[in-house]
Amino acid sequence: MFIYSKVKHKIFCLLNVLRIYFINMNGGNLSYSTKLDKRTKVYISKGANIKTGINVYLRSEPRGYHCGMPFGTVLLADKKGANIEIGSNSRINGTYIHAQTCVSIGKNCVIAAGTNIIDSNGHEIYSVNRTIGRDTPHPILIGNNVWIGINSVILKDTIIGDNCVVSAGSVVKGHFPPNSLIQGNPAKIKKILTI
Repeated sequence: MFIYSKVKHKIFCLLNVLRIYFINMNGGNLSYSTKLDKRTKVYISKGANIKTGINVYLRSEPRGYHCGMPFGTVLLADKKGANIEIGSNSRINGTYIHAQTCVSIGKNCVIAAGTNIIDSNGHEIYSVNRTIGRDTPHPILIGNNVWIGINSVILKDTIIGDNCVVSAGSVVKGHFPPNSLIQGNPAKIKKILTI
């Protein structure tokens, strides 16, 4: 059993490196220490970029995860110039990240399953025909050592400072200083955390 487990792990590591190699051939800049679960999807449009630091885990499998994981992690850099950056030692669990301009996540972050991070509304707010037109995207910047709780939504033009905690189910838009406990819909600062 031990030998089977060891062989299975080596095969997984080899397949992981091959996936990263092909992603990098198509415009990615993933560290070879990045771990991608089997269901993790990475889409990079021509002229876009996705970059990870060392020891990033893009998790998509529910086994061993303490709460539900309704879908696997998806990274989508949607158009020319779009950029997704994930800092070293961050864990992204069953999260959808869609960048038309920029989504930047710092080091040592933990993002829980069911979270959506989207830097565009998709459609224009003022429209006589909802089926056409796109709104203007705005960057999302998430600092270092941030914890985003399960089923949160992070909307365009949001800055979350270092050491913040976003409570489960929050809908976040705006600029939040470091050490904030952010909660609600719409999300507000509930208190400043002392470390």
